[in-house]
Amino acid sequence: MDLTIVIVFIFAFLVSVLFLRRPKNLPPGYSGIPYIGSVQMMLKLRGKRPHIALHEESERHGNIFRWYLGNQMIVVLSGYDIIHEALVKKADTFSDRILFNRNPLFPRTEGEHGILTGQYDQIWRELRRFTLQALRDFGVGKASIEEKIAVEIETATEYLEGRNGKPTSMNDLMQQVVANVIFGIIFCKRYEYDDPEFDKTRKMTNNVVTGSGPVSPSLFMPKILARLLNPKDSEITASRRQSILKMRDYVFEQIEEHETTFDKDNIRDFIDIYIQTKTEGDESIRKFVTKGNMFRVIFDLFLAGSETTSTTLDWAFLFMTELPEVQKKCQDEIDKVLGDKVIEYSDRTKLTYVNAVIMEIQRCANIVPLNVAHSTTADTSVGGYNIPAKTLIIPSLYSVHMDTKYFSNPEKFDPDRFLDGQGNLLKNEALLPFSTGPRTCLGEPLARMELFLVFVYLIKRFNFAREDPNKPHTLESKQSQVTNAPLPYKLRATKRN
Repeated sequence: MDLTIVIVFIFAFLVSVLFLRRPKNLPPGYSGIPYIGSVQMMLKLRGKRPHIALHEESERHGNIFRWYLGNQMIVVLSGYDIIHEALVKKADTFSDRILFNRNPLFPRTEGEHGILTGQYDQIWRELRRFTLQALRDFGVGKASIEEKIAVEIETATEYLEGRNGKPTSMNDLMQQVVANVIFGIIFCKRYEYDDPEFDKTRKMTNNVVTGSGPVSPSLFMPKILARLLNPKDSEITASRRQSILKMRDYVFEQIEEHETTFDKDNIRDFIDIYIQTKTEGDESIRKFVTKGNMFRVIFDLFLAGSETTSTTLDWAFLFMTELPEVQKKCQDEIDKVLGDKVIEYSDRTKLTYVNAVIMEIQRCANIVPLNVAHSTTADTSVGGYNIPAKTLIIPSLYSVHMDTKYFSNPEKFDPDRFLDGQGNLLKNEALLPFSTGPRTCLGEPLARMELFLVFVYLIKRFNFAREDPNKPHTLESKQSQVTNAPLPYKLRATKRN
């Protein structure tokens, strides 16, 4: 066959794929090369935090634009209004998740469904209902969990007192505090902070959130292409998968250990509730409460109830070192309102400025800046554009928190934006640290309790300052991490008089 004919045939094929078969009235953005995607967009992502690069593109194209990874169409939603339209007003169509059911991160095991990562179906609804009820039964939001948090706060206090003002990393400490709470809820287990087993499990969780999240080429391209285009990303994806497999083995070991010591008259933790439901629960829920499903649910709880909360607290103390006047106002309010009283979660309604500060920390920190990717279950529309079924949807929560319609001067750290003229707390519907719609974060009640208690207790007891008073720390975040974590820093914690 003549080479010219071959070239013409290939060109005609590409034109048909890229133009003739394309649905009409798609959002603006970038076309894609078959099996590769939108090269121009991928080049713009290099060397930048994905949420920053995508936000810049939204300023170019508008609050909804499309691009491609491999053959997968991706639609990015920016700003509160468009995200609310999709995730709340059209929730039934925009609440699915295809990403985690066909990528190389999770083992391809039949019968394993999660909540954070599961498809929007009956299994997801039953698992979410079961998990929320189990967490409530076990005390999330109640005094019993508050006591567990208090134990970790006392341990953190002793550690900081022992440092005696020496440069200290809050990252590891906050991970240990928060991880032990979730270990207690799920496994009825508490680790000493220097226990090697504890360190190993924390590192597994940390490794899972390494990488570029839903904009990773390894999740959508043929392996050979992904390795050629971005060998480092492929290595990270393989490492993340190994950590998930190790977590799976760890959870299965804990379940098997619990099964040998289970006592229906002494329910110790989440796993015991699972065992009890599996043996005594109604058939309507029993068929969904499987060992594989429990691994995925527990995996989700670790991400939703551990890593994100500890990272928020890491940002909180960094902001306090850089904004000593905000720290002082928090301390003054705590001293004036609570005095020497033992702090309880019920006190949160009394500390309006502290609450405003926590809200502003969540807004500025943007822990999950691109949310967890959604997908469409059917052909639909949003913002006046047509969206085909099985489109990957990235709701940019970062863009919501930078939306000038709802947050004036969004680059500035300003807790007063959440207070009225009389110092009363204002609700802002565009503050979405836990997302919105049916797939709001499962760990929200626990996270709110931990953020308030840990922050208030430690701010009351310590002054937090820069390692070097003359060297401000950057508020930039790590590059290769799904969650938005600050660059490593150290501070000095000195006991207040």
